[in-house]
Amino acid sequence: MSTLPSLISLFILISTTKSDKFTHETTSCETFGLPIRFPFSLNQLNQTNILYSYPGFELSCSNRTTTTFSEPLLTLPKSVDFVVKRISYVDQTIWVNDPEKCLPKRFMFDHNNSFMLNLKDSPFRLSDYYTFVNFTFLNCPSNSIVSSIVPPISCLNYDNNVNNSVVAMMSDPPFGTPWRSSCEYISSAYIPVKDTNWLFWSDYDSNIPLQWDNPDCRNCEARGGRCGFLADYSFRISCFDLPTQGLSRKVKYGLSMGLVIPGVLGILVLTWMLCNKKNRGDEVQRQTGTEFSTFTMPHPPILVMGLDGPTIERYPKTQLGESGRLPRPNDNICSICLCEYQPNEVLRTIPECNHYFHANCIDGWLKTNATCPLCRNLPERSTSFPSVLPLSPTS
Repeated sequence: MSTLPSLISLFILISTTKSDKFTHETTSCETFGLPIRFPFSLNQLNQTNILYSYPGFELSCSNRTTTTFSEPLLTLPKSVDFVVKRISYVDQTIWVNDPEKCLPKRFMFDHNNSFMLNLKDSPFRLSDYYTFVNFTFLNCPSNSIVSSIVPPISCLNYDNNVNNSVVAMMSDPPFGTPWRSSCEYISSAYIPVKDTNWLFWSDYDSNIPLQWDNPDCRNCEARGGRCGFLADYSFRISCFDLPTQGLSRKVKYGLSMGLVIPGVLGILVLTWMLCNKKNRGDEVQRQTGTEFSTFTMPHPPILVMGLDGPTIERYPKTQLGESGRLPRPNDNICSICLCEYQPNEVLRTIPECNHYFHANCIDGWLKTNATCPLCRNLPERSTSFPSVLPLSPTS
């Protein structure tokens, strides 16, 4: 009797293993097409392996006559078909669009509101980031203000009139729009949009995201596993194909980053410390060599001295007259203060080079520098200077 539970467990294990391989396979409409797997199934002609799906997640493949290549189609209850552009099994989100690549056309002629408002009869709901907003389709002249504000919907050519363009504007705008009177009303529809603050529908080329809550396989997918039925005739699901050896990819990535980043930082800090130590050693060596050379071979100090007061007073001075005539008319700016010479000002001349400056400017200069500010010539201290102060004639 003790072997009976073991046999039952073995039978369940075999059945589950067979069902596992049977229910979470991956297929697609094209060789490199969008991967389709649980909770979705793909109904194809001449298909030998029927992929079981969760109720409401049946997909089909489009004909090549309607699309460039075969794509998966989603049929919602009491609605038209949508082409599936992308599936995120981790976020449990599916992105759909119009097979004819013109969503505005479907909405514009959807007078019975059957295009997008029957999601309550399906396992899907509109994405949390999107909202249904009532928009009005308007046929406006191409030269109207509306056409200049927003580009027309490119896939619509209403009545084949090139002089008119179709736009979709919010039916209940928060402010007055008197300029819409030049446009002709076509229809209204509730359109899912992400930005509810924009007056016009501008992202009509974007895919529509739909989410599902059941079955909830987000945790399984995030761990690298695959969802599937436990048995052929049961709607209980389980997580399969989890990594059995080692850690998951996310854990490995986290551990590797946790080891690599501190390792790199440690190497950088160690390199900085070694370079800093080497620089300090070189600096100490340079300082030691400098002190040694200074001690062994002292250099005599270089002193730069100016002239004393009596010597400066021996330089001849000239007082300009009322006319302001200068010894050299072209030399009319003091090179020290960069100001023009004015009448009645006193100038002092350096005899060695005959350069003259304001007396107060050159006196301050000669007290710290014995050379001429212009030519840098050093006057001979033994030179005798006239003591008379010649005055320029006044006129």
